[in-house]
Amino acid sequence: MLPVSSFEDQDGTQYVLWKNDGNCCGYDTYLYLQRVAADGLTLEGEPAQLIKQDQAWEGALVEAPTLWKHNNKYYLFYSANSYAGASYATGYAMADAAGGPYTKPTNDPFMETDFQNGGAIGPGGQDIVVDDDGETWIMYHSWDPTATYRRVQIDELTWNGDTPVVDGPDRTPQPKP
Repeated sequence: MLPVSSFEDQDGTQYVLWKNDGNCCGYDTYLYLQRVAADGLTLEGEPAQLIKQDQAWEGALVEAPTLWKHNNKYYLFYSANSYAGASYATGYAMADAAGGPYTKPTNDPFMETDFQNGGAIGPGGQDIVVDDDGETWIMYHSWDPTATYRRVQIDELTWNGDTPVVDGPDRTPQPKP
């Protein structure tokens, strides 16, 4: 099964996001968005192709789309490269409309492995939540350096104008939002 996520805009319009499995066969991978009817089940219209892997750090794929709206801009957070190691990372692209066009503001990941400062290894598979105080948090998985499994981590997501900021990835325990 391919990673799928949903997004509900402020006006109540619902969408579903997913990736194609081009990486299985040496093809490009794309992230897609499609409108969903009020029943939450019926697809409406045609899917919109949002982004594909086109930067060196992304390797052979983009996946795990998470759509977020901040200050009337749409942010498409995504993971890229092979989840099986330190090259897995999280990026983002911005647009003025849910269906795009999306632009990647930098040629670098938003969150990446940080061996020097004890940060997370291979951060990705992100989702965003808001706590009871209105603070925004990004949850993601990363490799545990002392084991052979991925674990869930959480860091506060803040904004510097239109730029999302995470002071991390952080390996220390974070408070529950």
